[in-house]
Amino acid sequence: MLKQTLIVFFLFLLKSGLVYSQEVSLKIGVKESIGSEMLQERREFIVSLPSDYESSNLSYPVLYVLDGNETALLEAIVVTRDLGVKMIIVAIPNTDRDRDMMPLSTPTYEVKNPEAKNFLSFIGSELIPYIEKKYRSNGERTLRGTSLSGLFVMYAMLEKPELFNNYIGNSAGWYADMQPYFDSLIEKAFQKKELFDGKKVFIANSLNDPYDPDKEVHYAMQQFTKKVKMDLGDRLSFEYKTYEEYGHVPFPSFYDGLNYTLEK
Repeated sequence: MLKQTLIVFFLFLLKSGLVYSQEVSLKIGVKESIGSEMLQERREFIVSLPSDYESSNLSYPVLYVLDGNETALLEAIVVTRDLGVKMIIVAIPNTDRDRDMMPLSTPTYEVKNPEAKNFLSFIGSELIPYIEKKYRSNGERTLRGTSLSGLFVMYAMLEKPELFNNYIGNSAGWYADMQPYFDSLIEKAFQKKELFDGKKVFIANSLNDPYDPDKEVHYAMQQFTKKVKMDLGDRLSFEYKTYEEYGHVPFPSFYDGLNYTLEK
């Protein structure tokens, strides 16, 4: 369904004259930036508003897209439109992906300066306040990440569960040598069970992921799912979904994840 929607969308662009053979003239968002004290750098992001934003007085939920280049933003626009949901989309491009997404360094994935904590503080203390002051947000926030930024989504869920209402991690999880770190983080996070009340979490992986040949990540997510069900029960809505016919970052996982968070 989504693949067909993408094809139709691009055909529409071609027929409407918005896409030319040598020139692209299509506004999908506005580039903005803020100076971050947390990261000690200026961070750019792209904001895409619902089509009726200027003509309405409505407030909208906000979708924060990690690894947020123009392609990721366009995917988010297509998915939200296909689902019939109007959201403010904030796409956050990378400057130093390993540094920002990783909370630790291990032999499996070595990072010189893992600073996910600072990046999460940037999002929570600087970016979100900026967005919610400038735009008509209704206060509902969704965070979406893929692969390494999917790991960050899970880190954010455990480190500051109150920051977002919904968490979507596609090809998300951790390797075996990261388990002790996340065990400690999980134990600490689940001591405050009330912070997870009403949250919606969707985690997806492929069973044919070339980056997880021994299924370390998949097994870790299976165990994490059991832990969530045992310790948090019905406090939150949680789904771990696997796909066999797709590779890394399963194609339908964004659509399925956002659809899951929209279910009443």
